Amino acid sequence: MIKENCKLAIISIKANKMRAFLTMLGIIIGVCAVIAIMTVGNSMTADVQKQLEGFGVQNISIYVNPIDWNAELSDADMQNMQLKPEVLHRLSQKFEKKISGISVEANVDGGKVIRDGKTANVNVLGTSAGYYKANKVKLINGNSFNSYDYQQGNNVAIISDKFVEQLYGKEFAPENLLGKEIEINVWEQYLNVTVVGIYHYEESGSGRGGNKNITTNVYLPLKAAWNFTHNEEIYECTVVAAEGENATELSEEIKNYLTDAMANSLGDKFVVGAYSNQSMIEENTKTMNQMTMAISMIAAIALIVGGIGVMNIMTVSITERTREIGTRKALGAPDSMIMLQFISEAIIICLIGGIIGIVLGLILGNVAVHFMGYNPHVSIASIYMSVGFSMAIGVFFGYSPAKHAAKMNPIDALRYE
Repeated sequence: MIKENCKLAIISIKANKMRAFLTMLGIIIGVCAVIAIMTVGNSMTADVQKQLEGFGVQNISIYVNPIDWNAELSDADMQNMQLKPEVLHRLSQKFEKKISGISVEANVDGGKVIRDGKTANVNVLGTSAGYYKANKVKLINGNSFNSYDYQQGNNVAIISDKFVEQLYGKEFAPENLLGKEIEINVWEQYLNVTVVGIYHYEESGSGRGGNKNITTNVYLPLKAAWNFTHNEEIYECTVVAAEGENATELSEEIKNYLTDAMANSLGDKFVVGAYSNQSMIEENTKTMNQMTMAISMIAAIALIVGGIGVMNIMTVSITERTREIGTRKALGAPDSMIMLQFISEAIIICLIGGIIGIVLGLILGNVAVHFMGYNPHVSIASIYMSVGFSMAIGVFFGYSPAKHAAKMNPIDALRYE
């Protein structure tokens, strides 16, 4: 019976192609908008989440902030805000089994290296031993700094393969620079360092499309950076939670520990802050999903409008086919068959409109994602949801006209002109 009703519905749609298409239009626009928005939203969420995970899911940022940001801070206050090396040492001992490292960095400043008319822009950073794991820096040639480099503050450096490419070209083997000295211009002062290691430069979204404006990091031992800047202040650091540890919970434990350990210096002016990348990823994903859902709900209004259009057209169609309905009922067709015929027609119209909308939405969504610079991420769940929602609209808005058709008196229907 269902198969027969579907055939009758398709015949009716073919007989009124233009009207059927115009009826579908609201469904097409609504589904297209929802799919396109969800594709863009999911792509943005996936890319941002991937970038945040690149900073380390297990990373916990530690810092000290003033309670009153408008208050004037004296030199003594600035000293009290610092994370002292001895405090960080005690922290590493206290949470020895829960953390795998502590990363401290000192930003020297931006600089440049010039060779044969070619310029490589760099950001010079002093780093502790835990920096490389926390920031997922991958060495591809040479070695990291040894304990002697850290203790003495030797002028040694780890540079990127992109830095080598910018100055020497793609054909030059990066390992040939190991043991060689490079001169970095920082603040119109020259810093001479010996290359001991080369790391792989990971391109971000903003770095795509060329080499000229890319700024790469040049890493120095922390003490070497301090020697250059004459500044040994530490206001923040990154703690790497051990594998299997909940970084969000651990961040609260560390925050409470440091609040007690630094109580004298914090006083009533400062507060210890700690947040994990894990919590930031969770909050970002939640926010992006809420925004995507909210905008999709607005776009779904077009589906409701389309459903009303389906109901109107089905009402008109039933009026035009009153004699046909009367004939079928006179020949013994039960009310359920008449009702199912018109509900099937409404479902098929909405389903075809939904499928067309899905295809157009995927095309528009992927084009938008491409121009926005994100990687496309299609949600299969949104496709299934759109198909199901389209069919539900067909049932909901087709029910009233179909019920009206089923309840017609066959004698009155046959007399209708």
